[in-house]
Amino acid sequence: MDAKPSLHDTYSTTDNTLEVSYMEHTSAQELIVKLKEVKKRDEITYPRIMERMQKNGDFISLTTLRRVFADGSEMNANSFNYENTLLPIAEAILDADEVPLAEHSPEIDALKAVIHVQNEEIVKLHELKEHLESRVTFLLEQIEKKDRRMDEKDELIRKLMDKCL
Repeated sequence: MDAKPSLHDTYSTTDNTLEVSYMEHTSAQELIVKLKEVKKRDEITYPRIMERMQKNGDFISLTTLRRVFADGSEMNANSFNYENTLLPIAEAILDADEVPLAEHSPEIDALKAVIHVQNEEIVKLHELKEHLESRVTFLLEQIEKKDRRMDEKDELIRKLMDKCL
C-alpha cells in the first residue's frame, strides 16, 4: 500500500539528528493551519468571526470565509490574498501576539513612499488654496471700497451739476 505522507508527517535522517517536515509550509499555509486549530479549539462560528472582523473594520464574504476553513484549503493557500483575506481573519480570532505581521515588498514600500509624497503635496496645495482664497477676499473688499467711492464721487458731481444749472 502506497500511503503518501501528510503535511504534518516528518522524516529523519539516518543518524536521527535532523527532523524535517515532508513539505515545507509557506507562511500562508501555516497561518491557515493555525486559524483552523484556533477555530476548532475555541469553537468559533462563522457568524462570530464575521462579527469580530466587522468590529475591526474588515469585511469578507461568508463564502470566502468557508473556503479558508475548508478541508485542504492550506494546500491552496496561494489562492487567498494574504493581506486582505488571511490577516483580517487572523486579527479577528487570534490573540494580538499571534497575528503575523504583513510582509512588505519593495513595491509596497515604494507605493507608500509615493503616497507620503502625495500627502505632503496635498498639504502644500491646501495651504496655497487658503492663501489664494484670503487674497481673493481682500481684493473683493478693495473692489467694494472703490465702487463705493466712485458712487460717492458720482453723487457729488450730480449735486454740483444741479447747482450750476
